[in-house]
Amino acid sequence: VYSAETGSSGAWDEEMINDLKYFDGSVQEIKRIPQEIQQKFPTAFEVDYEWIVEAAARRQKWIDMGQSLNLYQAQASGKKLNDMYMMGWESGLKTTYYLRSLAATRIEKSTLNVNKYGNVLGQKLTRQDEEAQREAEKAQCSIEKGEDCEACE
Repeated sequence: VYSAETGSSGAWDEEMINDLKYFDGSVQEIKRIPQEIQQKFPTAFEVDYEWIVEAAARRQKWIDMGQSLNLYQAQASGKKLNDMYMMGWESGLKTTYYLRSLAATRIEKSTLNVNKYGNVLGQKLTRQDEEAQREAEKAQCSIEKGEDCEACE
């Protein structure tokens, strides 16, 4: 429960640290965090690009040269990219800097007991999920074979 007096929910413990690591810094999937706290602390990937572009466009008139504006998309598509950059152009942005997207693969959570989490929805992995995970591990490239993959690029 969040306390307005202390400005804290009293939830900062080892379990919370592990939850934040598992969910890559996002508080949206952590059930014990109150909704009002989740709304206050989205990650950059959870903020609609419209808000980022709008805020940058409003700042732009006070900046002489330009600004380094990073844009974020969890899963970029051609239409979303077009809409995002057209909105920036129509809003009068002089430039953008980086477009950040989430990686196609996730890093291993070696400091956590990931079996505690099952999958992102909090359910235990099904036999099909476990089989798909084993197949994905087998499909990883090998330097000796000379195959191309995301990590080798």
